[in-house]
Amino acid sequence: MDATRVRFVEEQQSLLALLEVETGSHVPPLVGRLTRALFDLRVQIVRLRSRLQPPRRIEQLWIVEFDGAPIRPGRRLEIQDRVMELVDALPRGALAQDPPPAA
Repeated sequence: MDATRVRFVEEQQSLLALLEVETGSHVPPLVGRLTRALFDLRVQIVRLRSRLQPPRRIEQLWIVEFDGAPIRPGRRLEIQDRVMELVDALPRGALAQDPPPAA
């Protein structure tokens, strides 16, 4: 199974935190689920980019707190943990490897 990576990417001169979620390309897009999870954490998405680069799917979310404040380092771990829980909760079929091509 492809490993899922959830990390914050440091960007110079930005008040926005860049959260990057990288999964296998066979995992369905997570944008809707990520939006809900971040809303529940009282985080707003300012910008979003989703792209498929087989064999990987990459979701990039630039985020801030609801009040517009930057995401503090202590909150980053909470956000990363919640996103990983979200991916782990996907039905097993959604994380299965793509079937081999037909001969």
